[in-house]
Amino acid sequence: MPPEFVLDRAGHMTYLIGSVSGNVTGSVYQLQHLHSTMRNPMSTTTPATVGRTTLTPVSAGFIAIYALAMFGIWMSINLPASVTLALRISEIDPDGKTTSYSIAAGVGTLTAVLANPFFGRLSDRTRSRFGRRRPWIAIGLIGTMVGAAVIGFSDTFAMLLLGWVLMQAFVNAAIAATLAIVADRVPDSQQGFIGSLSGAASAASLVIGIFFIQAFPESILAQIGLPVAVGLIFGTALIAIFRDDSPAVEPLPPFGVKEFFGSFFINPRREPDFAWLLLALFLMFASWGVASTYTVYILQDMIAAPEDEIAGAITLAYVIPGIVAFIVGPLGGLVGDRLGRRKPVMVFAALVGVAGMVTIATATTVVQFLVGITLVSGVAAGVMMGTYVALGIATMRDKLAAARNLGVINIAITLPFSVIPFVAPLLLAIGGGTTNYVALVLFGGALTLLGIVPLVAIRATR
Repeated sequence: MPPEFVLDRAGHMTYLIGSVSGNVTGSVYQLQHLHSTMRNPMSTTTPATVGRTTLTPVSAGFIAIYALAMFGIWMSINLPASVTLALRISEIDPDGKTTSYSIAAGVGTLTAVLANPFFGRLSDRTRSRFGRRRPWIAIGLIGTMVGAAVIGFSDTFAMLLLGWVLMQAFVNAAIAATLAIVADRVPDSQQGFIGSLSGAASAASLVIGIFFIQAFPESILAQIGLPVAVGLIFGTALIAIFRDDSPAVEPLPPFGVKEFFGSFFINPRREPDFAWLLLALFLMFASWGVASTYTVYILQDMIAAPEDEIAGAITLAYVIPGIVAFIVGPLGGLVGDRLGRRKPVMVFAALVGVAGMVTIATATTVVQFLVGITLVSGVAAGVMMGTYVALGIATMRDKLAAARNLGVINIAITLPFSVIPFVAPLLLAIGGGTTNYVALVLFGGALTLLGIVPLVAIRATR
């Protein structure tokens, strides 16, 4: 598959990395093209067609393997993050488990946020004979396996934390490279559906991963090792079938300290549409961040659910939205593909999310809360997760930096989950108490509604 270049108005090939860009003049490209044509006289590509490469639709078999690979990669990290890490910490540090878990969760989240765009950028620059995505899928999965082994055999919290950092860093290397395949290989008409498979796979991995816990309730090694084994098997299958993975295109822009820190930022003046998208995603995911983070406390303090119903309500509050998200995510991507429009799908998701937050804010029963949380974390989050990849690809200026750009998007959709807990105490204190969950929930809904404004400002796609 020939690489896709991005042409600016002056006819240059532009490689934009954060606030740093490098230009290669059109005349240089013509010399390179002439050299390529001399080696391949049958080539019909001309300078005028650069950036307009036609991608052939991918097969059903490729889609199935890609979905399984995403499922395996997500399972390898989601199950430890949700269950196994907490269990392992309670074994190693039973007295200080809550503090230790908070430290591990915070450090792990920070590692994931930074690792995704960083490894994505390394993938974008890789010139291996095996391509630029497959090596990092392999490296990511191997590193994840090493981190899991460290956690499994750790006998101190420091050793466990090291293993968790390794897992979070390397699994995000695999995620970044795998997501970028959608931009590299998948045509516009399929990007919504195939891009949505990541979110669907993530939801499915949590539901199915519970069976590993039930099957091996006493074996931490099995609980953390088997999900990683699933990721290795399906990830290897994807590496095997993705044979048209092309290496990075030369000449590469410089990469130093300045460029390293530029991996995590976007210059709004150079990429206004992509910057608008990042702001829109940050705001739109606020509802999900509030609802999922404070589910337990809303049920306990606002709904005042009976003590004997709390455990069951919490389980339903995660399982039902997870199943719904698994179903509606691909449907949202498919609708965007059929319409050839992504923004209306995202607007729909935002409005559903707002409706869900209002339902939660006015809830007086567990059933009403479950309806609201399903609208927010199931329908709205599912549709947004099913659409954001294709929308990101459509708005990014430099497709050659797809993995890095998708990593920056990951920061935008993750930040609400980190920022909300710092803002929440101010909202909860409105009225003189510490349990004003109505104000917190409505605040999250208002941010999601506000996210429609920057979304509408995007001009690169409909």
